Amino acid sequence: MPPGLTIRAGRRALARLRDGGFDPDAFSTMLGASGGPKWLVLSRMDRVLAGQFLAPRRTPLSVAGSSIGTFRHLCLAQSDPLAALDRFEEAYIGQAYETEPRPAEVSRQSEEILNHAFGMAGRAEVLSSTKIVSHIVAVRSRAPVASDARLPLALGLGASAVANAIDRRLLAGFFERAVFHTGEPSLTFHGFGTHTISLTSENIDDAALASGSIPLVMNGVTPISGARTGRYRDGGIVDYHFDFEFDAPDGLILYPHFFDGITPGWFDKALKWRRPRGAALERTVLIAPARDFVAKLPGGRVPDRTDFRELSTSERQTRWRGIVTECGALADELSDLLARGRLGDVAEPLT
Repeated sequence: MPPGLTIRAGRRALARLRDGGFDPDAFSTMLGASGGPKWLVLSRMDRVLAGQFLAPRRTPLSVAGSSIGTFRHLCLAQSDPLAALDRFEEAYIGQAYETEPRPAEVSRQSEEILNHAFGMAGRAEVLSSTKIVSHIVAVRSRAPVASDARLPLALGLGASAVANAIDRRLLAGFFERAVFHTGEPSLTFHGFGTHTISLTSENIDDAALASGSIPLVMNGVTPISGARTGRYRDGGIVDYHFDFEFDAPDGLILYPHFFDGITPGWFDKALKWRRPRGAALERTVLIAPARDFVAKLPGGRVPDRTDFRELSTSERQTRWRGIVTECGALADELSDLLARGRLGDVAEPLT
């Protein structure tokens, strides 16, 4: 059978993998992209990473995620990540809306999913973890997009999309990057008025919810304890797949992803020429489902939010569970590659 995974590595990462095989402690950092239901193609691979990448580590791992990447990482940072991932998957697939939901309803169900994923002790375990240094990426809305009222927010988002098309840096007039972190922050992000906030038991829920609060789909989150006054939204607006212009600790960067390409920000999805060029790409190992594999999944694509509109609740849940099951083959393939130290043998250059 053809491989189900696409593995791509930057120049330095490729040399390290081919020279030294797979060593979990060669990686200092892991990223998690925004993407809502797209994460389901990674669900089984996350379980492999919990057992074969995180468990044997001797050094702390810095993780940064926006939106659904944040939720995945909060599961992995718990003392029993497999149980947390099980709870998260069950609650995520189980969400249901009888009619077109208002933002308040989507926010409420997202809070319930988060509560389910945390379980009884998950929050304290994330905050006290010695294995994972968490960085939750959200954005603070500036005046043009500070309201949750539909019309002014839609107009502000339209203006921010135009500004972004001219120059990505112009998004700073609409959104500031906010990074909530455990311990001492070990990743440094540049631009967009980036500011950091310590994660605490008082703000961890709000920070996580804000990281995935899609404008017009969910309400912004305000206030957040310890953070600047304002309304916080989905970190994917600025860091959809990340721009790789950040400073990370020495070592490789692992990027389990839904796609084999990287789109920096949410508004860049239609801008095919805008791709990251940061030096951090040289240290990055990207692992994603191969396009031929995805074409054979139920529905023929990676799941996304349009499934809520196009499918009934039972149809959607059946399809999503089928996708998770099919992607067990990806987890088996990844497990074998890690166990045999063969990532470097199959990796292609990441450019």
